[in-house]
Amino acid sequence: MDFRPRLRHALIPLALLIASPAFAGMKGDTDGDGKLSLAEFQALTRKQILRADTNGDGKVSLDEWKARPASAKMKDPEKVFKRLDTNGDGFIDGNEIDALAKKRFERLDTNGDGFLSQDELDARKAAKNTND
Repeated sequence: MDFRPRLRHALIPLALLIASPAFAGMKGDTDGDGKLSLAEFQALTRKQILRADTNGDGKVSLDEWKARPASAKMKDPEKVFKRLDTNGDGFIDGNEIDALAKKRFERLDTNGDGFLSQDELDARKAAKNTND
């Protein structure tokens, strides 16, 4: 069974995070070089998703996930959660977030230089807007 279409849907929440206005100004560019490394992208993604961790245990439960304002905009937040919870333990943890962010980073890094430039982020945002 080909899981790629399902994985693509699981990555939608990450795409929404990337397309957010907060990300557009190279938020997460901790070294100030004007681009995002994989580590910077993973740290930013982890920070954004773990905002839902209301009990501070370092992972997001289904209840925490469903309580996020962004989940109200999803057709089936529980289904998305289950796709993000790749080890099936009932939580989205840092390792799962990092793995998903890495896959997303690789898709966004269209020139393959190991960094995300503003142009690459803008191109993705433009493509997303034309597909809506």
